[in-house]
Amino acid sequence: MNFLQKRAFLFDLDGTLVDSSGLHEKVFREVLNRYAPQLLDNFDYERLEGKPTAESFREVGVAEGEVLDTLVNEKQGRYRNAVLAGELRLMPGAREMLEFLQTRGRLLFLVSGGSRRSVHTALYATGAHAFFEGIIAADDVACGKPAPDSFLLCLARYGIRAADAVGVEDSISGLESCRAAGLDAVLVDNPGLQRTFRPAFASLVEFRLALAGDERLACA
Repeated sequence: MNFLQKRAFLFDLDGTLVDSSGLHEKVFREVLNRYAPQLLDNFDYERLEGKPTAESFREVGVAEGEVLDTLVNEKQGRYRNAVLAGELRLMPGAREMLEFLQTRGRLLFLVSGGSRRSVHTALYATGAHAFFEGIIAADDVACGKPAPDSFLLCLARYGIRAADAVGVEDSISGLESCRAAGLDAVLVDNPGLQRTFRPAFASLVEFRLALAGDERLACA
């Protein structure tokens, strides 16, 4: 498939555009260690990637109520503080990918499972905010990924047909969300899933080079 035929690119943030997985895992563990250390034995961040913070805590065994609210607020606060302290970096090739698509007139959107405040903090800290026409965050929908709500909202809010858009994701929950919304999807930066999902690219660098190759063929 020639993805440059698509009008809009809907990017995930964590693990796709920013190298945040290790940072998220660190603050999750810090918060659990403080409030519920007994839950650390079965904690597996890879299984939670792409999901909203509250849902992640529920999945590891935190019950609804005041404790859950406390853990969510502290985790998000610790993450934002770490980002502001300079601990977050763009994924290799992320800026070049966004520039490549923007200069070719494609519409770029961010569809993230993170809270709006954390998403904005990450975008401004890395300088990526200026690339996007719009942002959908966890605060905007009732159900996060793998439900299709966030992608469907992006399509509806900005008047884009699913056939004219592609989702760019790094996690299984993100890919499932794209598929449920009727979107084509591309996987990047996930060697484990790359063996079973297509199209898949080892990095955004590789994906951009593939797009550039499609462009050359179209012009030939």
